[in-house]
Amino acid sequence: MPITSIGNNPTLNLNSDITGKNALDKDAFLNLLVTQLKYQDPMSPMENTEFVAQLSQFSSLEQLYSVNTKLEENSMVTQSMHNSIVSSLIGKELRAVSNALTLDETGKSAFSYELSGDANVTVSVYTEQGDLIKSIDLGPQNAGLHSEEWDGRNSLGMDMPPGMYYFKVVGNDATGNEVETTSMIEGIVSGLKFVNGSPVLVIGEAEIDITNVIEINEPEE
Repeated sequence: MPITSIGNNPTLNLNSDITGKNALDKDAFLNLLVTQLKYQDPMSPMENTEFVAQLSQFSSLEQLYSVNTKLEENSMVTQSMHNSIVSSLIGKELRAVSNALTLDETGKSAFSYELSGDANVTVSVYTEQGDLIKSIDLGPQNAGLHSEEWDGRNSLGMDMPPGMYYFKVVGNDATGNEVETTSMIEGIVSGLKFVNGSPVLVIGEAEIDITNVIEINEPEE
């Protein structure tokens, strides 16, 4: 009786059990190996070294699969712990890199900035749409961190409605060269959001990425 080799067997479909998969997982690999043994040519059996090599590949694949599963589980636990820690920041006083200004019902909004050198400082306040509403001349300031407060009024002395605003700090040294500045927001963390899976702290109407946080304190009573 003639022997049909694996390459000429019309009923054999080695891909039948892995259709729809993007990668060859350990179950599909083992099934493929068993199928190969089942349909191998008896006149030309698989060499021992080749068989051992394939078993070794299967063992490596299974170990990698196990490691990947553990990593995914650890990642989920780590993310859960991280989210729990971040949520504990609600109610804390925070300083973070941001040019956002939240004007609340009190009509005042605190902000900070840091100068890399001594400079004459001007602060410009803008609406959320980018319209300039006031420029504040703070005069000569030393290098370092400074905290200020906007009174919530525009250049005409009119009270602005509560909401989101933005500010820009410009510093120039004695020769007129611009000094590097860092704008910062101050306030109490009132909430927490998740944007694309990443935690975002809320201060008033401003949303602050956790990576921009510089300082956290207990609020003064």
